[in-house]
Amino acid sequence: MQVHPDIAALRSDRAPQREAQAAMLAAGEAWAREPGAAELQADLRAFGEGVPLEACAMLEAMFTASGEAERLMDLMSRHYCRAMAAHPIGHPPFRQGFDGTSTSILLASSGRAQLMLQAKEPGAMAHPGYMFCDAVRFDAVLGGAADARIVRQTGRNTGPARFSEEALSLRSGHRLALDLSTEALVVDAVQSRFVVLRLLRTAAEPQPGREYDAASGKLLHQSAGRIGTSRREATIALLGRMGRTDAVPAMARVALEEGDVSMRWQALREALALDTAQGFCALVSVARRKDDPLAREAGALRAQLLETYPMLAELEAERCPA
Repeated sequence: MQVHPDIAALRSDRAPQREAQAAMLAAGEAWAREPGAAELQADLRAFGEGVPLEACAMLEAMFTASGEAERLMDLMSRHYCRAMAAHPIGHPPFRQGFDGTSTSILLASSGRAQLMLQAKEPGAMAHPGYMFCDAVRFDAVLGGAADARIVRQTGRNTGPARFSEEALSLRSGHRLALDLSTEALVVDAVQSRFVVLRLLRTAAEPQPGREYDAASGKLLHQSAGRIGTSRREATIALLGRMGRTDAVPAMARVALEEGDVSMRWQALREALALDTAQGFCALVSVARRKDDPLAREAGALRAQLLETYPMLAELEAERCPA
């Protein structure tokens, strides 16, 4: 493997790397002293605790009118770009990602709130599905041009979801406020690099996120509203893929306890797959609960399983007493 001489030099002398990171820290501190930066940080803390946007003067100015967001982000980029020009191996202290067309940089987070920069490269984009989650979002367009739509979920009972659309031509200075539980911003085409400052706050008790097929409205996927719950759900799925039958009692307990519906349903499915007897008894218990939000789905699955595997009726009578 070929190693660039500059990188190889760092192996024997770490001082340049320490200097570069010190320069990044100094850039952040210099930006924090700029007019309005301290107010922004204080407002983000308050907003993350649930304070309305209109009670956070700096955030409201940034996300409801043109000028303030552009000024603060310009100052931030100037400080960090100067530091990076002097220290090319330095890394700004932000979590970031790039998938080839979209960039995301997490600038700050506090409580339930996140402040991030997002950019999309020029080109057309396909959207086979629409995502909705239990959060509110405010967007300030800083640069570029894009054609987009606000997709609103207008109804969903027992059948497929229905949607309405509002076409938008987004340019610098545009401001948006979205209730992500029923609204999704879909960018269809970018004419020039599209850069947005985004403020996001999840609900105090978030409901599961949902993805629907754009054409049919069919529910494609449901995920936990909390990161911690999502991790537990992924762990349950992993134990299922590993064939860990010793985890079935714990899965059954998760299915029966109060908590996120998506995680409980995942636990029921994995328990059934690993141990039919224990999983089916947990399913029956959930189906019999009148006030359980999973009772209807559990009852439908129980009926389907009994029709396909009649011998489960005997198991239910023996091991799943009422």
